[in-house]
Parts: sequence; C-alpha cells; structure tokens
Amino acid sequence: NVDLRELLPEYRIEPSVIAESPSTTYDLISNVVHDGEPGKGTYRVHVLHKGSGTWYELQDLHVVDVLPQMITLSESYLQIWERRDSESFKKV
Repeated sequence: NVDLRELLPEYRIEPSVIAESPSTTYDLISNVVHDGEPGKGTYRVHVLHKGSGTWYELQDLHVVDVLPQMITLSESYLQIWERRDSESFKKV
C-alpha cells in the first residue's frame, strides 16, 4: 500500500472529493511486465485476488501463484492501483 497524500496538494483536490472519500492510500492490484525487445517478446500479468490476498501470474494460458515479493523484482510496464475506501482503511 502507498499513501499519496504528500503528492496530492490540497488546493488541487475538490472539497467534495475529500468529504466523499478522504483516503489517499492506494493498493497495487495488477502489474503488467513485458519481457523481450520492443515490438517482440511476451507479456506477463500479476493480478491480486482480493478475496484471498493471493497474487497470480498469468502468461498466455498458464496461471501460477506467486509470492508478493516477486512482483517488486520485475520491471513494470503498467501498474493498476486501487484507492482504499475509508471503511477498509480504518480496519487495517
């Protein structure tokens, strides 16, 4: 999880947005990796199963579970982050 509060100046955030969801903490939920040269190669996708907290790696039709630490070792092509809602943030 990453708290982006320091990167979001208050004057750029509408007060109604802050009132609706004051959380500025984001969780990584997907990570896309490209292996190979530009124009060639393959893609791997790491996806978090939110129900179990397990990370999976998908490449073509192959799906395997991976340790979360392995995701930080890969060079990301694209990442998808999800903002925590205020209720789940309070529970953590």
